[in-house]
Amino acid sequence: MPLMFLNGTAMAGGADHHLVGDAPLVATTTTAPRYRFHAVGGRYPALEDVGAGGAAVHGEVYDLSYDRLREVLLPGEPDGLELGVVELADGSGSLAMVLRRAHGAAELTDISALASWRAYRGQP
Repeated sequence: MPLMFLNGTAMAGGADHHLVGDAPLVATTTTAPRYRFHAVGGRYPALEDVGAGGAAVHGEVYDLSYDRLREVLLPGEPDGLELGVVELADGSGSLAMVLRRAHGAAELTDISALASWRAYRGQP
């Protein structure tokens, strides 16, 4: 089954965590330090791979079924994101939702210094 890195409202305790269902949590970790982390219109987070000089972003890795991923999680994602692959802190890869390559004029606020959606939202 695919591993899925989550870094927003689908993490444990988040408003969209129900989309994960009973998928097991594999790890609480960070990405490799190669991403800019944005708040898109203040509504949802987005990872952007910038290579060197990026941040290590906090998140959770879940072992999802393909059905859960395809039928439940992906349809619930905002239009400004697309499915991609991120590098985790240990060098392994995981599926994740990343900033759509042609994101247009979406309002992006760089929150890389916080490296955490929960910190941005003022949550523990």
